[in-house]
Amino acid sequence: MISASDFKISIENQKGSYKSFGIENDPVWSSYPLQGVTYPVDYGYIQGYTGEDGAELDVFVGTGNLQGCIRVWRLDVPVETKFFIETSESELKEIKKAFLPVLRDVEILDDEGFNAHVETFKSVTAD
Repeated sequence: MISASDFKISIENQKGSYKSFGIENDPVWSSYPLQGVTYPVDYGYIQGYTGEDGAELDVFVGTGNLQGCIRVWRLDVPVETKFFIETSESELKEIKKAFLPVLRDVEILDDEGFNAHVETFKSVTAD
């Protein structure tokens, strides 16, 4: 089973914290269907990996044994991949619910599939 300790993960948003996606007085982002989210699990990024948006690769860290990714629509990139690791079925259900307005798909992966998919996001300069 894949473990969060297999990666260098930095948690930016603790479980239960709220993050607004709105940018004040920006008419473009005001039309985005997801104005913010309360994170159902810890949320951060995997160091040394870069997502489609050019920022660190997003990851949800839960308390179960599921791993995989969700893909969401954003205004600035057509699709953004967000991985989840150590997530329970109920936590995954809450993640999907939180991102439902922009959710494109969900993929549960086995260990080999998870590692292979994450590896495609490895930064060129990563150690």
